[in-house]
Amino acid sequence: MTQPTRPRRNFYGRLKGKSLKQSQKGYIEEDLDALSPGPVDWEANPERTPLDLQALFDGKPVWLEIGFGGGEHMVHQAAQNPDVGIVGCEPYINGVAMLLGKIRRAGVDNLAVHPGDVRDMFDVLPEASIDRAFLLYPDPWPKARHHDCRLFNPAFMDALHRTLTEGGCLHDRRTAIIAQML
Repeated sequence: MTQPTRPRRNFYGRLKGKSLKQSQKGYIEEDLDALSPGPVDWEANPERTPLDLQALFDGKPVWLEIGFGGGEHMVHQAAQNPDVGIVGCEPYINGVAMLLGKIRRAGVDNLAVHPGDVRDMFDVLPEASIDRAFLLYPDPWPKARHHDCRLFNPAFMDALHRTLTEGGCLHDRRTAIIAQML
């Protein structure tokens, strides 16, 4: 059996902003590994073994937040819905650091954090494992010439559709629910 090869994926956005504060560096060093959903990156999981979300969240329904920014919405949802497990993906390390501080202050424990591209997460999410997905601020690329930079594309929608459960839905900030996928 041959190992899958890592697809070439362009990333159009910032991965890092201003220097992190000492407290934020501490959050990343102390908390990030404990909040990992499992091996997502290609180096740690070259076989692309699916994550065991049922074991991670004790059989709770799982929600996915794509690009959580500073984490305000994600922490709010975790506090309001303790009976749900939430996985957040964000490649911007400053946003990840802000989220980790908010998690500490809120004391929520039903979260997992992937500090990277959601497309890598889609590679290891089991089929029909996500009940709800949030994509609150998609595609900051308004011009037609930026079409290749946009996250919403057929490959993204196919991957999202594969991971959503029957009746699962995608929420965005404008329409509350974009679509029920099945």
